[in-house]
Parts: sequence; structure tokens; C-alpha cells
Amino acid sequence: MRTKVVPTIVLYDYLIVPIQIELDDATIEKLQMQLLNEISERKIRGIIIDVSMVDVIDSYISFVLSETAGMAKAMGCYTVICKIQPQVALTLAQMGIKLKDIYTTNTLEGAIDILNQLD
Repeated sequence: MRTKVVPTIVLYDYLIVPIQIELDDATIEKLQMQLLNEISERKIRGIIIDVSMVDVIDSYISFVLSETAGMAKAMGCYTVICKIQPQVALTLAQMGIKLKDIYTTNTLEGAIDILNQLD
């Protein structure tokens, strides 16, 4: 079994990813591979990434998250990011960063609702 960068929880056929570590370039790349492997191995149809504990999402991390969502979409899996902190949202907006292929919401329940509607 591979070592996980972030522990995940499977709920129905959704993968909940509560990020509770500081993200850097190497960590986000490892997380990308972890998520793609879990989609493939567990037949996941939706990923919910909880970033409530993440204080910084820079341009590279947002790029890798969008890239991961695009790859997940190609594998038949939607991606929702929930609980973006106000300072992170402000930074993303000021930098003009758009999260491509990613749905966003402010609650875990909202993320599940979005995925249920996409099925």
C-alpha cells in the first residue's frame, strides 16, 4: 500500500480529502498522484477537497489543483473544493487565479449536494 500524503475518507463513492498540512510544491504533486491513484483503485465518482485548514494557496498549488481536477474529470470524476478561507479567496482573486474544472462551496454538505446534482 502506498503512503498517503493526506488521509482520505470514502463516503459512498465520494472521496473526502481534508487537507490539514501545509502545502508546498512537492506535497501538492504527491497529493495529485495519490488522488489519481485513489480514483482509479476505488472507483471514485467525486472528490471533495476540504481546505479549511489551508492558509495559503499560491499560483502553483492552484494550477496543480486545477490540473488534478481536469485529470479526474477525464477519469469520470468531479472535483469540489470546500471551505476556502477568506484570506485564500482574497489572494486567489487578487492574483486573478481561476480554479478550472473545480466546483466550490463553503460547506461539506454543499459539496455533497453539488456532486449529487452532477450524477
